Amino acid sequence: MITSPSGVNTFVVRGFKSKQALNNHWRDHGEEYPEFNSAQYEQRALELIESPVGENILGHIDKIGVLIRYDKSTNDFVKGRPIKGIFTMFKPEDGINYYETRKKEDIEHGGRE
Repeated sequence: MITSPSGVNTFVVRGFKSKQALNNHWRDHGEEYPEFNSAQYEQRALELIESPVGENILGHIDKIGVLIRYDKSTNDFVKGRPIKGIFTMFKPEDGINYYETRKKEDIEHGGRE
């Protein structure tokens, strides 16, 4: 399966890799999403990570093939792999600067735009 750094990606694993992983991330980041329950949090993460890069959506792939998306309009940062599922989603304190720093480091170390 080829993962696109900027196009639409369809995840085989339709959310976090396990219920335990979802519960752990919901425990760590749920307070950042007061409008969501854990299922809605997982759905939002899936929708964002499968989205193509566009006006508000930034994205790239790191050197080991992890897909990253960042939504400027909501400050949501998500990482995952289509065959393994979502790894995390959160709202970085430093916003777009967090994303841009990660992207610069990832590209310098073999990632792709």
